[in-house]
Amino acid sequence: MTADTKTSPSPFGHSMLQHFLTDPSYLPLNHGSFGTYPKPVRERLHHFQDLSESRPDAFFRYNLPGYVDSARSAVAQLLGVGAGECVFVSNATTGINTVLRSLVFEKGDVIVHFSTIYAACEKTVEYLKETTLVESAKVVVDYPIGDNDLLARFKEKVDQLKKNGKRPRVALFDTVSSLPGVRVPWEKLVDICKAEQILSLVDGAHGVGHIDLKLSQVQPDFLVSNCH
Repeated sequence: MTADTKTSPSPFGHSMLQHFLTDPSYLPLNHGSFGTYPKPVRERLHHFQDLSESRPDAFFRYNLPGYVDSARSAVAQLLGVGAGECVFVSNATTGINTVLRSLVFEKGDVIVHFSTIYAACEKTVEYLKETTLVESAKVVVDYPIGDNDLLARFKEKVDQLKKNGKRPRVALFDTVSSLPGVRVPWEKLVDICKAEQILSLVDGAHGVGHIDLKLSQVQPDFLVSNCH
């Protein structure tokens, strides 16, 4: 986003407020749940709404696929991957559900996750435990904790599960956890998953726009994110 939406970037801080619709007398503290988008985004949204209302049949049948492909290409460039590797979902939680519910679990399979898992995602794991053969294993972390200790706890949990005859099938972890808001060493967790032949499912809801994801380098099996 730019200062005049076309030229020089707007510096972070109070100067960016001019691009948003937030009431100057209102201080939002819960931006994660009910965020707002910049004025240029609203203008673009209205532009597409006008297009769809002016010629609805042509828009949805012929024009929309091209717009979606263009948006996918833009996101792919931001993530450093090919457009063919990107698909749109309603939100990150929907993406997590899509991946987990698409897997066919067998007896002995385990979903490994941290105690800081997003609540909605944990409910999905609990649902799958009730409706399929999969089990779950929680890696308990209490902050403050260093990255190396967190990685060690994850590896210990995986080793313990395998020792007990279980099969860690998929590991679910964040790029940046929501409670508390801490950057997770997700890249190294992906490396461990590769070495242990575990599917890596990265909840990057707080990823795009927050950190450089470098997906072409890290190459997790699945990563979902939000673009708000």
